[in-house]
Amino acid sequence: MLKTTEEQVNPPQSVTENKCELRKEVKDIIKNFDSVFSKDKYDVGALRVEPQRIVLNSDLPVSLRPYRTSPVEEQEIKSQVEKLLQAGLIKESNSPYSSPVTLAFKRDEGKKTRLCIDFRKLNALCKSDSEPLPLMDSLLDKLSKAKIFSSLDLASGYWHVPNHPKDTEKLAFCTNFGLYEWCRLPFGIKVAPAIFNRLIRRILTKYKIYFACNYFDDIIVYSSSELEHWKYLKTIFEICEKENIKLKLSKCVFAQTKISFLGYEIEQGKVSPNNANIETIKKLQPPTNVKELQRFLGSVNVYNKFIPQYAKLRYPLNQLLKKDVKFNWTNECQDAFDKLKETLTTKPVLNLYNPDVTCHVFVDASQKSVGAVLKQPDASDILHPIAYHSRTLRDYENNYAITELECLAIVDALDKFYYYLHGQKFVIHTDHAALVWLKNVKNLR
Repeated sequence: MLKTTEEQVNPPQSVTENKCELRKEVKDIIKNFDSVFSKDKYDVGALRVEPQRIVLNSDLPVSLRPYRTSPVEEQEIKSQVEKLLQAGLIKESNSPYSSPVTLAFKRDEGKKTRLCIDFRKLNALCKSDSEPLPLMDSLLDKLSKAKIFSSLDLASGYWHVPNHPKDTEKLAFCTNFGLYEWCRLPFGIKVAPAIFNRLIRRILTKYKIYFACNYFDDIIVYSSSELEHWKYLKTIFEICEKENIKLKLSKCVFAQTKISFLGYEIEQGKVSPNNANIETIKKLQPPTNVKELQRFLGSVNVYNKFIPQYAKLRYPLNQLLKKDVKFNWTNECQDAFDKLKETLTTKPVLNLYNPDVTCHVFVDASQKSVGAVLKQPDASDILHPIAYHSRTLRDYENNYAITELECLAIVDALDKFYYYLHGQKFVIHTDHAALVWLKNVKNLR
């Protein structure tokens, strides 16, 4: 019998009505749709779709020898292979193809238990799949009016996808005790993310689902009221039954007012960086070489829209990335490093974009960068930031006069926030009086 924890079905903290009713509804739905939830990692569904093709650029098979493993590792591999065979996810093979198997570290188990196939040689021959991957900002924008969320996780997502019989031999992998091939889509194949995301997207589109979105195997169900939320969950579970989708109950969270999604915390129309990611950034030490600096900037850049004057702050650090520049960590660099960390670790919060509210664009320029912030008012007409933007000046822009730079800041902001501003009335705010005349110009051409 499947059981849910209090954390998974904890009633919304900021919703005052129907808390107990909502909790009961969610628990009843989970109980009624017991078959939708996976019993273990090998209990996965098989999507009712056409078997998927793996197309290569060459007919010359990739054949590699198995990696040498320790007795402990080999026993772990053998155990998992047996379970995969029993579940019908793989089968014994006589394929001319062969990719070696290895074990990777699994964080929640604290040891090497993640079965991985080294498909690097095969991936070099795979034809690319042009399926567009979801844009994170677009997905987040869909949640701006939502108050209650549920997060659903597909059990071993890729394994839901059947492979075409003509292509299973290409997905053969070798161990020290035999050769096997995948009947389902394995992790590690270059085109797997595109194939999987396309299939889930098409399923949601097929049923005209407007209250859920997916990012690969993560599905978010959202609603503006607690009474409609359980109806949405029921609809999604019915779809899972029809399409033979299995969910991993231990990773599902139901009926929350705050939820983690795509590295962000989302609550009541607001978004902030994920706590775990911020804690990781907080522990980072000052870099001692270019690679460490690149790693730090990569971690911070993910959340650049939360940082006012981001380009200006990281300017001293950018200088260390230039070719033939000696890595010299100065006080100015340390100051930039500290300010970037401080900005993120103080838990900045942005409002999610609301298409029904007027946008305000505030711009600014300096001798090194241009920047802007997009804001929208709340019900009390208090402006809240939606996103920050900034960039350093290009070489030829360093010759601009201050009025030209302020005008550049406007043009740059309109370009950056185009998807929010296009077709909408909005207000531009600038503190540069020389540009005020622009509002009276009838034809800017």
